[in-house]
Amino acid sequence: MRITACIAALLIAVAVLGAGCTEESRPPPGEAVLQEAVAGINGELASVRASAGESARVLGEAGLTSAAGKEAVRQAMLNHPYTESTLVVTKDGIVAMAVPDSYAGTVGSDISSHPETGRAVRERVPLVSEVFPLAEGFAGVAQSYPVFGKDGEYLGFVSIAYRPDALIGRAVAPLTNGSPYDIWVTQTDGDVIYDTTPEEIGKNLFSDPAYQSPALQDAFSRIAAEPSGSLVYSFWDRNWARNVTKEAVWGTAGIDGTEWRVVVTQNTDAEEAPAATGERPPVADADDDMKGFVAEAALYAREHGRTEALAAFNDPDGEFVRSELYIFAYDMNGTVLALPFQQQFIGTNRSEVHDSSGVAYIAGMTRLAAEGGGSIYYVYPNPAREYAEELKLGYVLPVDGTWFVGSGIYIPEVGTEFDAEVRDALMKRVKAARDYAQEHGKETACAAFNDLAGDFADGGAYIFAYATNGTTLALPYQPEYIGENRFDLEDRYGVRVILLEIAAAENGGGFVYITYYNPDTGLDGLKLCYVAPVDEEWFVGSGVYADA
Repeated sequence: MRITACIAALLIAVAVLGAGCTEESRPPPGEAVLQEAVAGINGELASVRASAGESARVLGEAGLTSAAGKEAVRQAMLNHPYTESTLVVTKDGIVAMAVPDSYAGTVGSDISSHPETGRAVRERVPLVSEVFPLAEGFAGVAQSYPVFGKDGEYLGFVSIAYRPDALIGRAVAPLTNGSPYDIWVTQTDGDVIYDTTPEEIGKNLFSDPAYQSPALQDAFSRIAAEPSGSLVYSFWDRNWARNVTKEAVWGTAGIDGTEWRVVVTQNTDAEEAPAATGERPPVADADDDMKGFVAEAALYAREHGRTEALAAFNDPDGEFVRSELYIFAYDMNGTVLALPFQQQFIGTNRSEVHDSSGVAYIAGMTRLAAEGGGSIYYVYPNPAREYAEELKLGYVLPVDGTWFVGSGIYIPEVGTEFDAEVRDALMKRVKAARDYAQEHGKETACAAFNDLAGDFADGGAYIFAYATNGTTLALPYQPEYIGENRFDLEDRYGVRVILLEIAAAENGGGFVYITYYNPDTGLDGLKLCYVAPVDEEWFVGSGVYADA
């Protein structure tokens, strides 16, 4: 969507091209992409419903608190590893079961007053909720399925919770990566639940100050009110450098009582992407230059003060923009302070922003800055390469305890194509190990993880485990490190491997890029890791290598 507060001043016109008003020989640009997106989203929703339905069947036969029911719920979540939690709720609105075990504290809670609980109990049919604040601390969607006993008596319901952008992204991300299209998805009340510009997720089209121009409100009102249609409007380009003509076409996805408007946009003007700068220096040399550049910026900020420094960092023609390098700055809470080529994000909190592989890189940068600084990998569209997603190596340093500065370089020669199936298999492997650890305890679980002849030590797909203080608990191919504290471990480019994994685990689990030893090749390789907390004291993880 790529909409900001200054669009109101730049928006030229919105021309209404109603559904069916275009020439039959020329469907709106993006129509084929739209149809794929809608079908893909509906397919994902139907798959979750099927898993919830199977869980409900077993719970109805075995009981709401049965071991068989719990195993069915666990398997449903492993079938959809991006899901966060599942609750089994009685017809009186009491939580009877919570999975994974880290949510066991909710068992016995009375949630009968929650609107979604009331709706599920009242309607007794499969439902997809609207986005609402979950107990897990994020805005999510819950898909519920009624549970009936053997005699047909209504017992309650099972509810699977997840971030809607995680489900939608599985269907949508492959359609936009490296393409001229952007896709955003909104509820009919205007809440944005997915966007290829992740900063827009969570905003409301009708109440957010960024969208209050009359033309935008007219456009959004049409999208919310009509199941399908198309519009033409003037808008920022992908590089946020100029106003361009955009064509948008939308349709509706959703099952079981929900309607999500799926909007596909395309820039119809000639794209003026920055030219590539030619041959790049070796990564090691560029990394040294970047680190020196960031150190210089941090010193400048300390000597000149926050206001003067941010003015300098936000000047696209200033001294802190050098070829591909530029300085960015963030508050320690994740709020943007300086982005010279995307200044519309200034003041926006990006702490929840993830890259295409699910890496929460802004949160990672913030944690690194709080620990004194460091490097991090993430994937980011490169405007000099037609917005192809490339691996980027970032480096940050704190200015003081309240904000930090950083910069980054692209490493395009390293492949980062981890598709949804690969990430699903990785998350499923780790969450299965987490469930095993929660069921059997630390000692038994770590012994199993360290057993080279066991199920958890499968070459490069092995399970590792660390305490949240950095102590190694399981590392089957490097047993010499077991018991050693590796909190300060850095890879070849200075990326704080264990620190970033701890940060992801403490945030409930997540993805991290590292460079690490691959037992299948005997060499270091780029690795996408996923970690999940077992409890507050330790976590498990695994990874997949880019060259695997």
